[in-house]
Amino acid sequence: MANRTAWVAGLGQGLTWGTLINSADMTAGPLATANTVLSSVADIANGSALDQFMDISVSLVISSNTIAAGANLAFWIYALNQDGTTYGDGILVAGTGAAVTPSFPPCAIIGLHAATSQTALLGFYQGIIIPPGSFRVAIQNNSGFTLTSGTQTVKYRTYNQNLNS
Repeated sequence: MANRTAWVAGLGQGLTWGTLINSADMTAGPLATANTVLSSVADIANGSALDQFMDISVSLVISSNTIAAGANLAFWIYALNQDGTTYGDGILVAGTGAAVTPSFPPCAIIGLHAATSQTALLGFYQGIIIPPGSFRVAIQNNSGFTLTSGTQTVKYRTYNQNLNS
């Protein structure tokens, strides 16, 4: 039989969806438009699992609003630095929204469908390359309104390539 390449569940999170960013991180502030928050969820520890890829799934609840063209949610990977306490460029505090844009490129941007009277922001981004070691993820709300209440869900899963299945 010929060899083939196939996806295989990650050794860390795997294919079961896990919480990437806590709902309270986005609503307790609350997270205003153009603000960014670093997840307060415990580090994604990818030092032993050494997973290669991550998918992000988003389901945010909003009051009925008109979503403008170009609205989006942006995500950044904040690796734990060598000092063992600082993440990425150090400008964000976990769980606390700030009116800043990280100084490096995002790992994913999920575009939001322009529509009127919309009450849910749904999206998916696949195939994000993740680093070895520990990291957290930050989200920037570019939706045009503040996330104030409801259950805000941002989840992830990890996987690898099996090059000889």
